[in-house]
Amino acid sequence: MNYKELCNEDKIAAIVECRFWRGELALVEQYIEALKTNNMGVIEEFESFGDSQQHIVNNKSCHERAFSAFGFTGKTFNERGWLEDAAFMECETFYFGRAIKGNLMGRNSIIIGRGANGKWTYGIYLAASKSGRCSGLSIFNEPCESRHKCLRHGLEEMIAWHTEENDRKTAPVIKEATDMLDEIMGRKPKQLSLF
Repeated sequence: MNYKELCNEDKIAAIVECRFWRGELALVEQYIEALKTNNMGVIEEFESFGDSQQHIVNNKSCHERAFSAFGFTGKTFNERGWLEDAAFMECETFYFGRAIKGNLMGRNSIIIGRGANGKWTYGIYLAASKSGRCSGLSIFNEPCESRHKCLRHGLEEMIAWHTEENDRKTAPVIKEATDMLDEIMGRKPKQLSLF
């Protein structure tokens, strides 16, 4: 039977069987309370986000985060019923060092993008000889008030990670990132002339 065709008590039972992450529990409680009190306005709002309890809560959670952090209002679903990723604007990618042979992550890079409300965020791809880490451009990343601050935070994270890795092959990455950070912070030394 289709989830939306269930009675409210059966919907609550189906929701309780699911495992939701901590950040979604407040939404789960709101939805269950609406089902218990038969608050049709709230139920219809929640159920506009999908056809199963998992889709409904996950999609609503993502939509609320996209709106509150970056001002995105779109509500488009893919063929599997999941909310489409928000489309950041003015995206730029900055590459550092060269691709490290044998590392599947490839090059170190920072990608920045602006949300609909003017706030910026970044994704970062970090690669060393024996390890790597990445987080793409996402609504779940921290919003920054300006492009400048966003890029600064990304560069600081890259420098800190590579410094901790202590890998001689990442020294060029640290230098390039530090040079860029110095430049955007206005700390780049200027050549003085005697005459």
